Amino acid sequence: MNVSQTTGDVAKHRATQASIPSTTTLTLPKLTSSPTQITSLTATLSSTITDPKVTTELPSSGGISSSSTENTSRPAQTVSPSTSGKKSSGLSGGAAAGIAIGCLLVGALVAGLLVWFCLGKQKKRQRPRDQEASAAALMVSEKGTRSLDGGSPITLAIENGLPQPLEDKAISGEVSKISNSIKNHVQSFYHSGRVSPGLLDLDDIQALGANLPVSVGTLSTLLGNATTREIALRFSIAWVLVTRMQLHGQIGVTFLPPEVAQCAESISKVNRGSRVHSLFFAKWRTITAELMQSIYVRNPFSAGDPRNQSIAAAMEVLECILQPYADSRMDSSQRHRNLEEILKRAAGFAFTLFAQPSSWDFDWQDEQDVKSGSLCIFPALVQTADESGAPVMPPRPFNEAVVRRLDD
Repeated sequence: MNVSQTTGDVAKHRATQASIPSTTTLTLPKLTSSPTQITSLTATLSSTITDPKVTTELPSSGGISSSSTENTSRPAQTVSPSTSGKKSSGLSGGAAAGIAIGCLLVGALVAGLLVWFCLGKQKKRQRPRDQEASAAALMVSEKGTRSLDGGSPITLAIENGLPQPLEDKAISGEVSKISNSIKNHVQSFYHSGRVSPGLLDLDDIQALGANLPVSVGTLSTLLGNATTREIALRFSIAWVLVTRMQLHGQIGVTFLPPEVAQCAESISKVNRGSRVHSLFFAKWRTITAELMQSIYVRNPFSAGDPRNQSIAAAMEVLECILQPYADSRMDSSQRHRNLEEILKRAAGFAFTLFAQPSSWDFDWQDEQDVKSGSLCIFPALVQTADESGAPVMPPRPFNEAVVRRLDD
């Protein structure tokens, strides 16, 4: 084989190498934080790596050796690497897979950060609702007692929904109206003439109630005397009304609703005198009265009002005292209606006092007794504790007690 033949073979080999693509370029899309784009990128890289057209096997030798079959002893001529063409610069399968995995990890990290950021915003929006729900529930404190969160919707609804306490003028004005109503009733419907000494039964006087500031005999004498009859009659009516208006009145005769009176009596027997107990008791009274507004305030003394029975019983007790001294010139039915209206007014005021957060009592001025020549015929209403349950010392009066001299 001559040199020209060998040179032709080399030229052919160079032409073959030139036809093979020397470089395969992978164009990676711009990385984003979208999980959808990350998934698409991974699929593209996988298909690219597995495509047989991307990687091309090139000859491992940088040149071509040729020898004559006829002359095996001639040394082979080696083509210089500079004339054999450039090697392929394409990425191997392992490198492409590494890039794909790296991109996948980066995309997953970005996606995770986005998800965390979005969830954080959602939790912030839900936190106020969760706080309201938890604040409305009863929470157990470290001491084991149960308390309401002061800012919860339930507490705010209770505090804002309850009526405000009555002003001092409203309370004192109502007390004065009841006292004046008793005075007008006695002066209008009863006479001051002489009556038979045995006309009044002492048992009827005893039925006025226990703990009278005067004895039964003394009151009977005052009623029989024309000079002191008005004082005695006013005292008798006021005693029946006031003893039935008190919060701790006798069950069955009190002007308060029977269910309220029974519950109040049971509560008052537990830890009585404690400031905390007084505060809770005041809150209970206020809330209970508000819940019963439709029965005992908006539609008072209807046919189903149980206080009607207490008023009828008080009318019967008073009628035994008042009847012997009734003025025959006056209409008897009108006298009954007028007295019944006074009793109903007293019953309504009893419920009003029950609804107040403060505590009240009636002061009969015990030092003003018959021995001193005077008698308290209508007591003073005094405040014994404020809205926080703290005792008021001395008790604050809201009206002056009506005291009359027996020799006037």
